[in-house]
Amino acid sequence: MARLHYIDNLRWICILMLFPLHAAFVFCPQWYGYYVSSGYSSIAARGLVVAVEPWIMPLLFCIAGLSMKFALSERTPHVFLKERVTKLLVPFVAGLVLICPVIAYYALKFHTGYTGSFAGAFVHFFGTIDTMQARNGIFGDFSVEHLWFIIFLFIISIAALGVILLGQRHSGITLNSRVLSLPVLVLLFIPVWLLNFAGFDMAEYSILSYFALFLIGYYLLARDSVQALLETYWAVLLVAWISLTIGAMWMYGMLLMHTEVLWGSSAFYVLTGWTGVLALMGAGRHLFDVRNNFATYMGAASYPVYILHQAILVAIAYYVVMLSAPPLLQFLTIVIVSLLLTYAWYEVLRRIPGVRGVFGIAGPGN
Repeated sequence: MARLHYIDNLRWICILMLFPLHAAFVFCPQWYGYYVSSGYSSIAARGLVVAVEPWIMPLLFCIAGLSMKFALSERTPHVFLKERVTKLLVPFVAGLVLICPVIAYYALKFHTGYTGSFAGAFVHFFGTIDTMQARNGIFGDFSVEHLWFIIFLFIISIAALGVILLGQRHSGITLNSRVLSLPVLVLLFIPVWLLNFAGFDMAEYSILSYFALFLIGYYLLARDSVQALLETYWAVLLVAWISLTIGAMWMYGMLLMHTEVLWGSSAFYVLTGWTGVLALMGAGRHLFDVRNNFATYMGAASYPVYILHQAILVAIAYYVVMLSAPPLLQFLTIVIVSLLLTYAWYEVLRRIPGVRGVFGIAGPGN
C-alpha cells in the first residue's frame, strides 16, 4: 500500500500543536489543575484550548487506526505485536522512569512549596504509586502524565487486533462504500459521544471512545473512497468546523468560563471535535500530501518529541511564570523555548545508539 504523506504530516502537526495547547493550560487556572499555573487567567488561552482540545487526540487515535491498516498489510500479527511492545511499551516505561518524575518535581515545587532535591521528589513520586491521589499528578504524586496516550494506544492496538482477526474469520459481512455518505460519516460522532459515558477518561474522552475512533480509522478512514469523499468536501467541513468552534468558544469558553457543560459529556463538544477530524483529514489530503526533507524530519521526530515535550515545557513554565512580564510574552516564551529545547534534546538523543530505541527514535537518519 502506498504511503499517505499527508497522514504523516497531520501527525507531526498535531504534536506541534501540543506546545501552544499545553502552554495555554498554564493560563487557565480556573479550568485546569495543571502542573504550573499563572496567576493570570486568560480568555485567549481558554479560547485556544476550546479550539484545539476537542479534535487533537481523536485525530491522533484515528491516524493510529489508519496506520494499523497499512502496518498489517505488510506485517504478520505476530510481528505487529512485537513492534507494539518495542515502539510503545518500552518508551512508555522509559518515560515513566525518566520523564514523568521531572514533571512531578516541578509540580511538587510549585503547588506544595517543596524545597528538597530532585532525588527526594523522585522517591515521593514512586512512593505514591499505590495511592494515585491526583490523576494528573499536579501535586507531584505518581501519574503517567501525558504518557497516557502511549499506554492507551498500546492497549487499544492489542484489543483492536483481536477484533480485526475475529472479523476476518467472519468475513461474510462487508460494508458497502456507497452507504458512506458525508452525513453518515458526520453522524459517527454519536457512538463516540455515547461511549464517553462509559469507562475512565483522559483529555475529555473515555478509553472506549478512543477505541471507537481507532476502529473508525482502521475500517473507514483508511478507505481510499472515504478519503476522496473527505477531500471533495474539505472546504465545507472546514467551514462547519470553524463555525462549531466559534460557537463553542462563545458559549463555553467565553461566557460560562467553566467546563462542566462543554467537556466530554457534551454532544456539542464531541460533534465539534469529530467535525474537526473529518475537516483536517480532507484538508490534509488536499493540501498537505507532500514529502520533502522538512516533513520527513518532522515526521521522524514527532514521537520522541511527544515523549519529551511535557517535562521541558513544565520546567520552562515554572520559571517563566515567576517573571514580571506580560502574560502574552510569558506564553510565547514558554512555547518557543520549550519547542527549541525539546528538538535540541531530540537531536542529542537520536545520536546515542543505546538510547534511541528507549525514546522511540527509529535510527540515526532523518
